Amino acid sequence: MGTGFYSYSRGIFLPSLAEALDGGERFRISMGFSLAAVTGAIVAPYIGRYLDHGSARKLLLWGTVIVATCYVLLASVDNLIEYFLVVSIGMGVGMVCMGGQAWHRSVISWFDHWRGRAISFAVLGASLAGIAMPPVVNALIELYGWSTAYLIFGGTTLIVLFPVIYLFMKDRPEEIGEVRDGHAYVNRHASEVIDIEEDLRSWTLGEMYRSPAFWSIGVIFGSMTCVFTAVMMHLFSHLQDIGIDSSDASFIMSATAAFAALGKPVIGWLADYFGAKVAIWLELACQGSALLIFGTAESVELSILAACLYGFGYAGMSPLRTFAISTALGSQTFGMATGALRFVELPFLLSASPLAAYIYDTTGNYQMAFLILVGLIGVASIAPFFIVAGGAKARRARIQQKDK
Repeated sequence: MGTGFYSYSRGIFLPSLAEALDGGERFRISMGFSLAAVTGAIVAPYIGRYLDHGSARKLLLWGTVIVATCYVLLASVDNLIEYFLVVSIGMGVGMVCMGGQAWHRSVISWFDHWRGRAISFAVLGASLAGIAMPPVVNALIELYGWSTAYLIFGGTTLIVLFPVIYLFMKDRPEEIGEVRDGHAYVNRHASEVIDIEEDLRSWTLGEMYRSPAFWSIGVIFGSMTCVFTAVMMHLFSHLQDIGIDSSDASFIMSATAAFAALGKPVIGWLADYFGAKVAIWLELACQGSALLIFGTAESVELSILAACLYGFGYAGMSPLRTFAISTALGSQTFGMATGALRFVELPFLLSASPLAAYIYDTTGNYQMAFLILVGLIGVASIAPFFIVAGGAKARRARIQQKDK
C-alpha cells in the first residue's frame, strides 16, 4: 500500500496527467517524480541517522499521513506548479518516511542469518500490489477519472495502513524479549553464531566515502533503480504506442510484478546461501535481456515474455540493496549508509524518466531509451567485484579460518 501504490501506478496515471496538466507532453510530468527523488535524497541522511537509534514505527506512521495527504492534494491540482509542489516536495518527503529506508532498518534489526529471506518476504507486499494495481488503476481511471482515483488512494492508504502499523509493528526484538533470528534458531545453530567485523563496526561518513564497497553499491542499485523508475513510468505508454490495448498493457504490467513476487523468495535464498554477488549478477542479466526484448517487441506474446523476465530481474533490487549494505557496511550504521547512498544514486534517478520522456517526445518511441538502459546495466555488472559477498558460504569460510 506504500511502495506498491506509488511505483506501480504512476506510469498508468502518466498519460492522463500529461493531457490534463501539460497538453499531452510527458517530460515535465516525469520530471516531477525525479524531483521527488531529489527531495528524498536531501532528507534521507537525516532520516537514516534517526533510524539508527530511533523508531521506524513512528517514522512510518508520519509517512503514511503525509503520503495519504499528498494523494488527496494530487486529486485537486489544476496546473504544473501545484503538481510539482505536491509530488516533488510532499511525496518526496512522505515516501522517504514510509519507504524502504524505515522498514528495511526494522528487518535487519530482527534478522541476521535469515536476513536475505526476511527482507525478500518483507518486500513481497510491493510486488503483490504490483500484480493488482495496473488493472485496478486502469479501471478506476476509465470509470471515475484520474483525480477520483487519487482520492481513493489517499483514503485507502490512511484508513488501512495507519492502524496496521500502529497496532502490530515492533521496532526491535528486545521489545518482546527476543534476539535477532529468535532464541530458538540461535540455540539450534550456536556453532554458526559468530561476530562479524563488518556487522559490528560503526562507520563514520568519511570512512564510508573512502570504501570501494560503498561506491559499488551506489552504482549497482542506482542503475537498477534508474531502470526501474524509467520502466515503471513509461512501459504502459510504450505498450500502447506499439499497438497493445490498455487492458493487455495492464496485464503485462501485472506480469512484471507477479514474477517479481515469485522471484523474491528465490533471490532471498540465493543471497542467504551464496551471498550478494551471485544474486546481483543474475538479476542484472535478467534485466538487461528483458530490456532488449522490450525495445524490439511488437507483439503481446514477446512483451509478456520480457515482462516476466524483467519482473524476476528486479525481484531482488530492494532486498539485495539492503543485504549488500548490511553485509559490506554493517547493521550498526545502516540508516546512515542508506541515507548517504541516496546522493550516489541520485544522478541515476534524475536522468531515467525525464530522459526516456525526452527521447519519446523527440523520436516518437522509446527504442533508444531501452538501449541506453541496457548499456547502464552492463556498466553496473562490473561493480559486484568490489563488495563483500556475505551469506552462509562466507560465514562458514570465516568459521573454518578461525578454527585454523
